[in-house]
Amino acid sequence: MHLTSGFELTTSLTNILIFLVSVYGFITIKKDKLWKLFFFLMSIDSLMGVIVHGLVMTIELNTILWIIMAVLFTITINTFFIIFLKYKVKHIIILSILLTLFMMVLIYFDFDFILFFTLYVLLILIISFYHLIKENIKNKKYFIIGFLIILLIGGVVFTDIKLFGLNHNGFIHIILAISLIFFIKGIKKNS
Repeated sequence: MHLTSGFELTTSLTNILIFLVSVYGFITIKKDKLWKLFFFLMSIDSLMGVIVHGLVMTIELNTILWIIMAVLFTITINTFFIIFLKYKVKHIIILSILLTLFMMVLIYFDFDFILFFTLYVLLILIISFYHLIKENIKNKKYFIIGFLIILLIGGVVFTDIKLFGLNHNGFIHIILAISLIFFIKGIKKNS
């Protein structure tokens, strides 16, 4: 087993940061089962990110792992609909399947699926943020800060930034980990 190098390796290392924050969220959140589910899924996603970015493997295995990770990440992101919009789990599963099929069509026809997926994620976050603002939630300032930090990802994802051995993927992972810390703080304050 060999490790990758360069930006792939640092991207793998920043996935470890997301993994640690997600596991912390999963372990420390006691009452809210939906948030526990979110952090459980996020920990699996980030662990898979460690593997696909950090280990040298065949193209076929790498592709299979990316497809599995994409499906899991779609379900993870769609849990925001359950948490903030009070959708039912079966709706999220249907939405996740439809989005996954849409992404596969985009990949098949060689369209820029990263652009569409990023726009989809930002749309979910904006809709969830809107519903958060409308809801009467204690300590919502932590969630608001978390959402605002996540929105920075939209500005970084399409850049060619390279700084301190990190590229845009590494910076996105660090931004995500910081925002997750604010979500965890807000969840724990509301418990």
